Amino acid sequence: MNKKKISEESVQDIINCLKNNGIAIFPTDTVYGIGTVYDNPKGIERIYEVKQRDKSKPIIALISDISHLGKLVSLEEENTGNISEIMEKYWPGELTIVFDKSKYNVAKDNTIGVRIPGNEILLRIIESCGGIVFTTSANISGEKSPAKIEDISYDILKKTDFILDGGPILNGVPSTVIKYSAGKISVLREGNIKTEEILKLFMKGRG
Repeated sequence: MNKKKISEESVQDIINCLKNNGIAIFPTDTVYGIGTVYDNPKGIERIYEVKQRDKSKPIIALISDISHLGKLVSLEEENTGNISEIMEKYWPGELTIVFDKSKYNVAKDNTIGVRIPGNEILLRIIESCGGIVFTTSANISGEKSPAKIEDISYDILKKTDFILDGGPILNGVPSTVIKYSAGKISVLREGNIKTEEILKLFMKGRG
């Protein structure tokens, strides 16, 4: 188990780990995540195995900047202009948006969830790894999402190539998840960003 606290050296270590197709645990702005680079199907497979996660449950893509969104979804087909105000307000931040038409096969229904995290160190790591990291919370499927390393099952820790310890995450609340489909949005999971404020902004943008 290779676990280190955040430093210039450890940040470079986790970047090297991910770029060499490893899987790693890291702090986000919501909970601790486990991830791998977007072009590493074996790494994605390992994450499902380590988490004991059903293949029907998708993992999400963390991107370092909105310019990478077009690598994951067809922007023209999705007509993302309808939710541009939502992305501008809540990215970077605690909002995951699920799009219908993914360019990567990470869900059986061909959808993909995308988020830009608000953690500056994580953004630097993601950008250094090509701008996209596939990730999910670092817990055994069904268990509570971890807000600190001590919350993570030893079974996950011992099977992970690198662990970046950023201390306790004060938030500890998973992101709000919305689905954008056929020009409409629906809330799949409510976090700190509330349903009411998202719908209000969406209707305002369409008005």
